Amino acid sequence: MNQYNNQPRPDRRRTSSGYRRDNGKSGFLSVLLFYVLPFIVINGLIFLLVTSSPKAEITIGESSDYITTTMELKVKSLLPIKTMEVALDSTPIELTKTGGKTYKATLTNNGMLEVKLTGFNKMKTAMYEQVSVLDDTPPVVKDNVLENGILSFRLEDTQSGVDYSSIAASDEENTDILPLSIDRSTGLVTFEIKKENITITAKDKIGNELHVTFTPQGESFEEAEMENEEAEGSGDTVETEATGETEAAKETKAANDTKAAKATTAAKATTAAKATKENVKNTDTSKSPSKSNSNKKKN
Repeated sequence: MNQYNNQPRPDRRRTSSGYRRDNGKSGFLSVLLFYVLPFIVINGLIFLLVTSSPKAEITIGESSDYITTTMELKVKSLLPIKTMEVALDSTPIELTKTGGKTYKATLTNNGMLEVKLTGFNKMKTAMYEQVSVLDDTPPVVKDNVLENGILSFRLEDTQSGVDYSSIAASDEENTDILPLSIDRSTGLVTFEIKKENITITAKDKIGNELHVTFTPQGESFEEAEMENEEAEGSGDTVETEATGETEAAKETKAANDTKAAKATTAAKATTAAKATKENVKNTDTSKSPSKSNSNKKKN
């Protein structure tokens, strides 16, 4: 009996409090892991799915012939695309699907490319890309000089290049005048002017054609027309200003006439009032003698 009594007894109070603490920690962790975190994750995914906008990447390819180029559209959003609209300067472009989320189209004109995407969640995205790799402008004339009846100028085309075999000229008598010389390295071209004016035609390598007419003074008709248009614009401005001044003068004159009329009316009214007062006085004066005579007769 003494042996059993001498053995240490476990502290039941400490053991029960430790169990309670462990139960509290495990309960909090279970609520955090099985309720709070899943709630946050699920609602976050729902928010992303509802508010996610379509994403895509536009790539304009290089053009080897300056006539056509390619446009590639890669969709990078997780949600599927519901509708897709592609237009070049408001002209619809037809796309061809080349992969799971890749589309291509062939472009034949420069302009502003517009892509509109609508996602499965009805969110929309609009993207814009400028297309400028195609050659749609003719060669440009620069540094034109006229000396001793010889016209010299340079032709430039920064994209497809100048087709020097297409350079020709014409005047009032000759319809096919060949140049005196052509320097392909610098683009310098010379012509002889025999008449009052000469018209130069030239093309680039894809067919864009230039037409420009030069006078004996070395000025082109195109430049003269632009100057005339500018002069007309300034003339219209002057006329508009003059018209404005005339209208202002008319308004001023009308105002002065109105003031003068009012003054005349006031003067007439004043004169009439004075005349009326004088008549009243005269009437009173004429009445007073008659009264005195009547008084005399009574006496």
